[in-house]
Amino acid sequence: MRSMRSRGLDVTLAQADLNVTRAGFIRTGILLVVIGLASGYLVSGGVLVAAFTAAATAVMYIYWLQWRRDEKRLEYEEALADMCDRLSAGATLTSTLQGAMNHAAETAPEIVKEDFNFIASQLTQTGSVKMAFTDVVKRRRSYSLALMADTLEVWALRGATISLQQVLAPLSSTIRAVAMEGRRMNSELTRARWQLFIVAVAPAGFVLLLRLTTPALDVVYASPTGQVIQMVAYSIAAVGFLLGQRTMQRVRRVMDVEQA
Repeated sequence: MRSMRSRGLDVTLAQADLNVTRAGFIRTGILLVVIGLASGYLVSGGVLVAAFTAAATAVMYIYWLQWRRDEKRLEYEEALADMCDRLSAGATLTSTLQGAMNHAAETAPEIVKEDFNFIASQLTQTGSVKMAFTDVVKRRRSYSLALMADTLEVWALRGATISLQQVLAPLSSTIRAVAMEGRRMNSELTRARWQLFIVAVAPAGFVLLLRLTTPALDVVYASPTGQVIQMVAYSIAAVGFLLGQRTMQRVRRVMDVEQA
């Protein structure tokens, strides 16, 4: 959550590759909170537990956005390595940076296609590599994309004394290696995250099972004492989940620092 506050919701939505506005994302969140409130009441029969479930739904919605962002960022980084290869191929065909960029944009993977079409059009209009990349680099906050922009800018400013293929080949290898390591780490984090989630929802699943198999206990669970007992169990599970998630976010931040 801290990373989303520092980056901004709009940037996070862009990195998560969600075709939705800030207002649309918030409206969906409100709808899910209402559904969580109703579901919590149906499971427990208590207002207090229902409110807790609604709050938990909001938190999970935000975490889901962060998880999707992390996954899409990896896909984006992997696609950038492919874009280096496409730029090299375009340079071979056209012998110009503009031609190479147009070729790369036309054959780009879907996740980066819109960005590189924009970059190609900006390069045509301004003739400046830095200006062409600025808006996309600012929005994506991608270290690999910024590195690509800097590499192309230096190559262009130095009068293209060496071939673009020679410049981009090591860059492609570096980006691909970083993306592969990120994919491996993300797989480990995803496995741990699912384990935490299963442990966190286990108490609610147990209560639901008891209510379905022993209807006579409905009155007990809906009573103030029953709600307090449930809240204690759910709170312990939630604290465990949040602490685990916080640890994984620290690991993620370390990964981001190492990439930078």
